[in-house]
Amino acid sequence: MEPTNKEIIYCQKVLHLLEDLQKVQQSIESFAEYSDKQKIHTHQTLSLILKLIIFLIILGVGILLKLSLVLLLVISVVYLFIFCLLFRYDSKKFKEKLALGGGTSLKMKSLNADLNKLKAEEIKIQTELNHFNRIPSQFKTIEVVSHMIRYMKRGEAQNIEEALYFWKMDETKHSAGK
Repeated sequence: MEPTNKEIIYCQKVLHLLEDLQKVQQSIESFAEYSDKQKIHTHQTLSLILKLIIFLIILGVGILLKLSLVLLLVISVVYLFIFCLLFRYDSKKFKEKLALGGGTSLKMKSLNADLNKLKAEEIKIQTELNHFNRIPSQFKTIEVVSHMIRYMKRGEAQNIEEALYFWKMDETKHSAGK
């Protein structure tokens, strides 16, 4: 008895959905990384600008008060030393704050909206995958479904259940051989 095309098509649909799901999940991961990097870069830039403005104010006040050049140089060196320490500390604190999830700027709202679209797509694909209930959820992986299709195309299995049985047997052999 040869496998029906319906069985193979069924598995191919599941495989296609699994591949789409994997792409969406990878997009979510890379988008989240990009989003975090953007937030950190923006924060660091604003922090740098603020600290440089403070530095210029200190120099301006020093010049207005007609402080000596040596004193201005000492103040500048001390401020720059403190600035470097604060910049590191500030960046670490911001990364911790970012991990906790803060900020509501327009740019962040836009990034969150894009991320939510990707997550909605992921949920849609998951829901569609759940309709394909002939393959148990623990076996709905690209690897397993690809093997099942191969078993049916070779004629080793006539239906999904047999293909799954053969895959389980192969996995048992491979795990026992290790």
